[in-house]
Amino acid sequence: MYDYSILPNRIVLCVDLRSFYASVSCIKMGLNPLHTKLAVVGDVNRGGSIVLAATPPLKALGVKKMARLYEIPRRNDILVVNPIMGTYIKCSNYITELALQYVPIEDFHQYSIDEFFMDITNSIHLFANEPYEFALKFKREIYEKTRIECTIGIGPNPLMSKVALDVEAKKTKDCIAYWKYEDVPIKLWPIRPLSKFWGISGKTEAKLNRKGIHSIGDLAVTKYCIKNNS
Repeated sequence: MYDYSILPNRIVLCVDLRSFYASVSCIKMGLNPLHTKLAVVGDVNRGGSIVLAATPPLKALGVKKMARLYEIPRRNDILVVNPIMGTYIKCSNYITELALQYVPIEDFHQYSIDEFFMDITNSIHLFANEPYEFALKFKREIYEKTRIECTIGIGPNPLMSKVALDVEAKKTKDCIAYWKYEDVPIKLWPIRPLSKFWGISGKTEAKLNRKGIHSIGDLAVTKYCIKNNS
């Protein structure tokens, strides 16, 4: 149906530093983020303050990012701390320096303080035999040097690497997912609800649903442009 040979076929990594604020705060206190229930909130003295990040054990209790401080259970084993932005920025910059050992600056894109893209197409041959091997080595290097866990999506373009990260990588044993164009029909098209797909908001999803579009596959075979905002 589609000729993917005409599309860019790069090797792009999308790297997400897991529970970044909460992990850095734990490590700063000498704690293991994977065994500590900790939330970073905007202001510990305001009950309505927003949760900026939570460690995996706290997320397992139902405390998610953007929850409110008053929603966090009051328990002795749960820590609530203020953000330490200077430390977060310093750690993020350090990890950026690690990435720039492998790619030139023009092949690196900082998406946010805890997420970035790196195109290793032209340099992978210097460091690994294939993309998954490189991703695993880089993931281990980040952990060994910072104790920060990360998740990595690999794809032929930034979009597919990001969606591989969001949809599959977080569920795999190594927290790495590698998608190629031939995976599009079996991995990309089944995605639903549409809001799981990077860049599609809940509002846009509702508009598409009203037009009978419920999955990325439905969207892929739609042969008209949707211009009506209603």
